Amino acid sequence: MKPAIKHIEQWQPHPTPLTAANDNRKAPLIGITGKRNVGKSTAARMLNREWGFKVVHAFDGGKSAANQLFWYMTGDIDKANAMVYGDLKDKPCPELPGGVAPRYFLEKFGKFMGVDMGVEWTLGMEISRARRNDRGKPIVVESLVYESDWFKRAGGVVIRLERPYFYGPAGVESDSVQALVEADYTICAATVDEMLAKVRRAVLEICGA
Repeated sequence: MKPAIKHIEQWQPHPTPLTAANDNRKAPLIGITGKRNVGKSTAARMLNREWGFKVVHAFDGGKSAANQLFWYMTGDIDKANAMVYGDLKDKPCPELPGGVAPRYFLEKFGKFMGVDMGVEWTLGMEISRARRNDRGKPIVVESLVYESDWFKRAGGVVIRLERPYFYGPAGVESDSVQALVEADYTICAATVDEMLAKVRRAVLEICGA
């Protein structure tokens, strides 16, 4: 691991959930990057469960919009939910143009929001919303891709997750983008338990515990 980022070393994450020390300081801001299926969501859920992090995704608002579009297209809310959040994301869908898998639209729409509309419409909006609704809570971004430069300027610390000999799903455009993200910590782990243990150590180091 690389050395800890010192500008948030005043935070103490254990044994109680992380909260801001006072109203003039923002709680810790951590972003997780890496290829698809390396455990980013699993790590984010662990930080939420064990230390009270608020989990946000740059495309949460976009997913909600896509969910409504898929419901409109299919006429089936349960199917629309599975297309965005479940096991239909990577399966061809006859109701979509060309019978493409929902991920095709999600990738294109995510790039449009993140690149063409800009970070103010994605991660900036989500972090502002989280701070407004969950004041004082630490925040973890579960999949950092297009917004990494803005995120680091905002004081965020980036953790990259890797699995040995894992190349990720073919044809996922955002994977090539995330590879360019400059990480403060790189964690390589072969199992989920190993990954979570290393993430815990990294967060403790980042927060000066």
